[in-house]
Amino acid sequence: MEINRLSEFTESLTKIKSISHKTLFFRGHSNLDYTLKPTLYRKEKFYLSEDKIFKDILLSCPQDFSNTKNTMEILVKMQHYGVPTRILDLTKNALVALFFACESNYNEDGEVLLLHIPNKEVCYFDSDKVSILSNIAKQNISFMFEYPSSFDNEDIKQVEYINKEYFGYLLHSIKEEKSHFKDIINPRDLEKVFAVQAKLDNPRIIRQGGAFLIFGVKNTKFKPAEVPSEWILKPNGESIIIPKSSKLKILEELDILGINRSTLFPELEDQAGYIKKKYTNDI
Repeated sequence: MEINRLSEFTESLTKIKSISHKTLFFRGHSNLDYTLKPTLYRKEKFYLSEDKIFKDILLSCPQDFSNTKNTMEILVKMQHYGVPTRILDLTKNALVALFFACESNYNEDGEVLLLHIPNKEVCYFDSDKVSILSNIAKQNISFMFEYPSSFDNEDIKQVEYINKEYFGYLLHSIKEEKSHFKDIINPRDLEKVFAVQAKLDNPRIIRQGGAFLIFGVKNTKFKPAEVPSEWILKPNGESIIIPKSSKLKILEELDILGINRSTLFPELEDQAGYIKKKYTNDI
């Protein structure tokens, strides 16, 4: 369905039926051709050097990460400053997603994606599953693992063998932030995507209703995990498309409701940019 006015968007949302065991998230794509893929996997040179990128940013700006307590928090801050990571931004606010679908790429149609994610796949920022996937960032490109199709997570000998054979440095990385972490990683968890409830210690995250997807890998770092197709929710079976011709009009309507760069981006440079546009009639 094409959305040309804010009222049409809100009407489309009323057709969604809530499901008790799932949580609804949103994401806005300013270009219809964008996919649910983290920035790390948009260029080969990024994922080939993920561990080096991770270390370089910590070495270059140690003061900015002095208060971060775990790897997920580091990835969130890296994402905040445009460093390629294995996380992808989501929001719990549908209007925020609509803003991001409209606020750039004015010559391209945009899209708002709705994700109905099972609660069992929604984690807090400090959960063990999030620690496992986030610490993949510290592994070099040779990281890989295998397990038999008959793998049983209840089979202690199988688990111990796989963990000893493949996850030595990964376990070491996790224990740097969680000394109590047990030497047990379910390899199937490494192949998943999880939604992460963000820690509300960042003004931007608070204002944007921020959350994240964190992506595991399929056996090697060359292949990212994929968002299950059944997570994608389409009202009346249709994608929510924002025609390029309607983007500026919708942004004007969102601005009336207080959804704009000034409210969503509290940093000084964004405030200054918004005020400049305001007085040059470019909003």
